[in-house]
Amino acid sequence: MRELKRPQIPALRNEPNTSCSEIVAEAAFALASGIIDTIPFVGCKLDEQQVRAWPRSGVFTDDGVEMTTTPPEIFELCELLAGHIEKGAAFDVFEVFHKIARIDRLIDWSHGAVLSPEPHPVTH
Repeated sequence: MRELKRPQIPALRNEPNTSCSEIVAEAAFALASGIIDTIPFVGCKLDEQQVRAWPRSGVFTDDGVEMTTTPPEIFELCELLAGHIEKGAAFDVFEVFHKIARIDRLIDWSHGAVLSPEPHPVTH
């Protein structure tokens, strides 16, 4: 028999008087963070035990300085996604694309952006 698990939302565990809207907002942010964690970023996690994709090592600014903190663009993308998730609204593709374009230098595109099917020979 399958069992439903209670969401482990920190606000609910730590603050039992948390409002429903605060819990939904926190859950939306957690889901958005999980989506961002699926992006193949350059570099490596600072600590192999960390849950999130950021912070990372081996990521450098345009000036050659290593970034050891999470770039603000990552937070901006997360806030955008969380806002849409929280409202149950469809994503504005152009708005999301604009945010992703701002983190383009942080993505390891060698993994490919889209998995394409094997080409099939055209027969007429």
